[in-house]
Parts: sequence; C-alpha cells; structure tokens
Amino acid sequence: MFNGFSAINLEAHVKSLHITLAYHFDVAAFDELKNLVDNMQPVDHSSWELRLYSRDPRFANHQVYKVTQGYAPNASDELELVLGDYIYIEEKEFANSPDGWVHGTSWLTGVSGYLPAVFTRRTAESDAWTLHRAISLGNNNSSDCKSESDSNTDGEMTTNYPHEDATQLGHEKSEETYQEWNKYWTAVQLDKSDGILNVTQGIPIEWKSNGNKVEGEADGKSLNEKHRRWIFAMRHGERVDLTYGQWVQHCFDENGTYVRKDLNLPLKLGERTGGRDSYVKDTPLTRVGRFQAQLVGEGLRLAGVNVAHVYASAALRCVETAHAFLEGLQAGPSVKIRVDPGLFEYKMWHMAKGMAPFMTPEELHKAGLNVDLQYKPYVEVDINTTETLEEYYKRGEKVVQSAVRDTEKDGGNIIFVGHAATLDMTAIALKRLYENKTEYPPYQIHGNLLRVPYCALGAMRDNPFQVVCPPCPPSINSSSGRFDWRMLQDL
Repeated sequence: MFNGFSAINLEAHVKSLHITLAYHFDVAAFDELKNLVDNMQPVDHSSWELRLYSRDPRFANHQVYKVTQGYAPNASDELELVLGDYIYIEEKEFANSPDGWVHGTSWLTGVSGYLPAVFTRRTAESDAWTLHRAISLGNNNSSDCKSESDSNTDGEMTTNYPHEDATQLGHEKSEETYQEWNKYWTAVQLDKSDGILNVTQGIPIEWKSNGNKVEGEADGKSLNEKHRRWIFAMRHGERVDLTYGQWVQHCFDENGTYVRKDLNLPLKLGERTGGRDSYVKDTPLTRVGRFQAQLVGEGLRLAGVNVAHVYASAALRCVETAHAFLEGLQAGPSVKIRVDPGLFEYKMWHMAKGMAPFMTPEELHKAGLNVDLQYKPYVEVDINTTETLEEYYKRGEKVVQSAVRDTEKDGGNIIFVGHAATLDMTAIALKRLYENKTEYPPYQIHGNLLRVPYCALGAMRDNPFQVVCPPCPPSINSSSGRFDWRMLQDL
C-alpha cells in the first residue's frame, strides 16, 4: 500500500477532495511510516506545494459555477454576470427551474439574483476558495511562500470590472512594502530623522508642512515645498455587511429598533429614511472599521501633517470613516465633513439589488457625525438611474478638481474619503487637472482595484502634481495585505 504513493495520479474533481496519508494507524507501524515519509522527498523538478485554504461557510451546500458569458440585468431581481466571476448555486435550483433561470450569489460582489444558467459552467468548488499560505515542498531551494491571503483567481478577476467591496480581496505579499517602511522606523523613530520622505523616496520634501506658509521661514526651496499641498484619498474602513452577512434581520427587532448583537457592531445607529431596509443597502462601519480610520488620522497627526478640507462619499460607511479619521487626527470641530454624492462608487455595482436613499446631512448630524450642514455638493446622484463607467469617473473628477481649485486660495491639505476606486480616480483627476489637456483616453477600472484594503491611503502633492509615498506607515487590515502606494504611479 505504501509503495503506491509515488505513483498516485489525481484527476480534477468538482467537489472538494481530501487525501489522508495515514490516520488512526497502529503504533507498530510508526517506524515504517516514518521511513516512508523520509524517503518521499520530491525530486528536483517537482512543483509540489502545501497550501492552506478556507471557504465561505455560508455556501457549504452550494455548487460553484464559473461565468462564461457576461450578462447585464434587465430587471431589479436579476444578477449581473461578469466574466471570470464565480456563482454559488444550490443544486435544487436546477431541478426547480422551468425556464433555465436559477437563483445564485456572486462570489465577487456578494449580490444575489436570478441568472441564465446557460451563461455559466460547473467548476471545482476550490476555485472559489481563498488561499492563505503556500509552501513549496520541492528541493529547488525556493523560499517563496505566500504569507498573506491570496486568491487563486487574481489573474482573471483583475482583468475585468471588479467590485470594490468584493468579499475576497486580491492580496499581494506585503513583505516588500514592509521593508520600505522598516527604513522609516529606523531613520525616523530611532535615528530621530525628521525627513520621512527623504528616507522613503529620496525626494527632499518637507513632510511636516500643513500646506500653509510658516512665518519666519526664509525664502527658497524649503519654503516652496511648504506651499505644496497634500491631497489624500482613502478607502472606507471595515463594513458591517461584509463582516456579518445578513446582519439587519438579526439586529433589528419587530419594532425596527436596533439591538447590538456583537461587540464589533456599532453601539447605536441613527434614524434615517427607510429605517432598517435602508441599512441593508447602505451599511455602517464595524467598530474595527472606525478604529482603522482613527489609526490613519493618528498616523498623519504624528507625522505632523494636518488636514483642513475633508470630502466624503455619501455612503454611510464613508462618512463614518471620515469622522473617525478626524478623531484620530484630533482636528478641531471647525474641520467638518463635506458630504458629496459625486464621490459615491459606480452605481452599476448596486443596480441589481437597488440603492437606499443616502442619509441627509441632518440625519448624519443627528447621528453624531461632524458634517458640514452648509455645504452644497458639486454633484447630486440619482439612485434610481443607471450610468456608464465614463459618467461615474466624470462626476468623481468634477468633485476632486472643483474641491482642489476652490480651496487653493485658503490653502490647507485635502482628503477625499470614499471607496477603493476613489484612490485611482483622485490620482487620474488630479493628473488631468494639472496637465490641462483637451483629450484623454477613456477611463477604465484599474487592475489593482481588488488590492486596495480597508482604509488604504493614497497621497499626492500639487504644483507640480506628483504621486508620492504617504507620510505615515501602512497597516494590515483584516486578512488583506499592506497597501502599496506605488500602484497609483501605474495609472
């Protein structure tokens, strides 16, 4: 039995496959088994790997189907199909379907709806698993191993239009990013160097400036650098729905009163139009999500970088992120959040299940969020109409460019708090603002969108425009890797 191990040949299976080399064996067989293992070293040309996966337990009884043809929904209960996505479908759906339409849930977006089964193909269940670690078992002296979560479909998913809130983030190894910031800790914290960007980029930038002129400063290059404002873009923090799934039905009683069922859930929720139904489609942050945002604000504060102008997407999770960021920054109450629907993400990612009305500034204020009640948004968004990808980027571009122009006279650094796509949208909008050309290629979703973790921070400088390293260290959020700011240089 043991000699047959070296000749094992495994065919692909659509269900999970478990191999047990030895289990509940007799003690007397231990020495023979040990010798067998010692003699089973992979040959030099082998590519054996030991991999650790996990899967979403909510779909343990579902089959996995790969999308083979894209489909744009024609009704509110239909599911958009994106090439490369995977769909979880219960087997009974096929038996009960009279017309070939089945109900499924997207692996990429977590959205459920009806879809034409003919546009999908049964695939291995493991295709929708998350890879946490891979260790080479070969004798090629390779030290490569994935210590951060990864997806075995990254190459396919990032070539399409991935949803910014996909439950399975694409992840990169973070060690290279950490090595860069290791220089920061050594030079800035231990050696008491005060030039963080000199350390990380080799570019002489006065990173402690808040964008305003410092009195008594001599004219020259250092003073000119102080006139270069920081412009930040940040994704929101950890959201409740992607952490707890269908949380609303468990956390609201029959009277519509919110009841906190977990320590990581919000202490309380504000009253809003639509009540619990609106919270289903417009989720708040978890407590961890708020803490993530506070850490970014704290990081800028400790780096000596202030923020005078804060703009946030109208999504509740983004406004809460901006509020927690200001708490970490320890900004004064006069620094208020300007809520602009123009910064909301691509509406087509939500049309299948519909969108909730945005909370009004008054509702946000009553919920304890420091919003600017006098601010008039640059762009209003109709939640009931569709839009093209170009229209989405154009409204975001208008908000970013208008905010930069309108605050230039007053000075002060700016931050735009939104979604994963907000980072590349801000960078491209500013690049186009300062280039001042008349024609540009069409906007497109950046291939690294799935690699933008919660509270990832992108940083830019103006006059001249430049994508630079943020003036505070990155962080690992949940199971995602550290955000590599250099992704924005590839736009």
